[in-house]
Amino acid sequence: MTKLFKFIIFFMLIAGTALGYKIEITRTTNNGWVLLNEKDKPFLVRGVCYSPIPVGKATWSYDLSMDTNKPWLFDGVLMKKLGVNAIRLYNPGTNSEAVKNIISTMYEKFGIYTVFTLPLQIARADFSSDQYKTKTRNAILKTVKTYKDTQGLLVWLIGNEIDYFFTDDKAVWETPVMKTNKKLTAYNRSRIRARVVFDYVHSLAQDIQAIDSNHPVGMSLGKLDYFSLIRDTIYPDLGFLGLNAYMGRNFSSTWSRSRPTDKPILITEFGYDAFNTKKNKEDEKDQEKYILSQWKDIYKHSYKYQRLTIATCLGGLIFEWNDEWWKHDAGKASIHDTEGSWINAAWRDFMPNGTSNVQEEWFGICRIITNTNIQFSRQPRSIYYSLQKLWNPVVLIQTNTNNLNLVKNTNSLKNLTVTNSVKTNSR
Repeated sequence: MTKLFKFIIFFMLIAGTALGYKIEITRTTNNGWVLLNEKDKPFLVRGVCYSPIPVGKATWSYDLSMDTNKPWLFDGVLMKKLGVNAIRLYNPGTNSEAVKNIISTMYEKFGIYTVFTLPLQIARADFSSDQYKTKTRNAILKTVKTYKDTQGLLVWLIGNEIDYFFTDDKAVWETPVMKTNKKLTAYNRSRIRARVVFDYVHSLAQDIQAIDSNHPVGMSLGKLDYFSLIRDTIYPDLGFLGLNAYMGRNFSSTWSRSRPTDKPILITEFGYDAFNTKKNKEDEKDQEKYILSQWKDIYKHSYKYQRLTIATCLGGLIFEWNDEWWKHDAGKASIHDTEGSWINAAWRDFMPNGTSNVQEEWFGICRIITNTNIQFSRQPRSIYYSLQKLWNPVVLIQTNTNNLNLVKNTNSLKNLTVTNSVKTNSR
């Protein structure tokens, strides 16, 4: 009887811990929003997007969950010193138990939560097909069931920039109304597609919340064009809107245009690449200036900023933690390509002649160092130290603009070393 009593008490403690782990989005006293962690404490997301794909690999040839180097262990040390409290995972891998371990380890060792991206194929997807939507729903709900009880999970994020394929030049599907009414303008056709996809995403959110009510659900957008279609009264089970935003030094009209939606905003990607097209060389100072300015805009629209009337923003995730050498040309994944991938007129190095000025392979706030015998070596750029003063001022790292720290992985946290001999001009 005593053993049974002890077992019951033990089970209740375990169950209580699991049941007590609840992340919530709640209203502030001024009708804004704030994210509350599992301890019921206000939580401003200070995050980074995390894809530690090594040199020579691409997203389809690398599986984080199968990586015996365990890069998250030494990246976690650097992230904690920076003051990172969340990462965003896109493709965590095929080994679900290993993925759970990554998420829980980041949380338990480093106090870092995970924004979990639920993949939603938009390009070449047919949202007029019930078969496609059912297959996608089943896959997403299976993922939710697998990871919903993992310690360290912060929120679910459906898709990535799902609003990029609503226009006629990119979409491959039509609704019956679009097929029969040939007088519809291109503008109206794109909005019809947006409504179909948003309705579907909301139905996914409803199903996710039925399985897991302990984590908010949001969707990832890439622009502001369709905000006017979104209202809390229409989509109550979407807890927040994720926005990948590359608008320059701040987020422009994001905050005012989002207010009618009655939804908080989580900036799910923001940042600035560290290669200057005009100068044709690395320019970490420009990256530093832009990201600092962007973060201050996020902060000023969060619950932390006392003078704000309405707190709209839940925080942001910098794109990204480390450079990815495969992104411009996967066939040259062992070369750090400097060719531009797309044009952004809001970037300082914009050139009116149509030259692509955004280098996808240079967004990292850490470089990947290859002149060592260690597969994963990180060298923080100057933005790391400037952000640290805002995110984690109690941690001081001896450094200056000409003398940055190099962290090397030796597959053991006990053997993780920091050296101060690598200079920024050594590249």
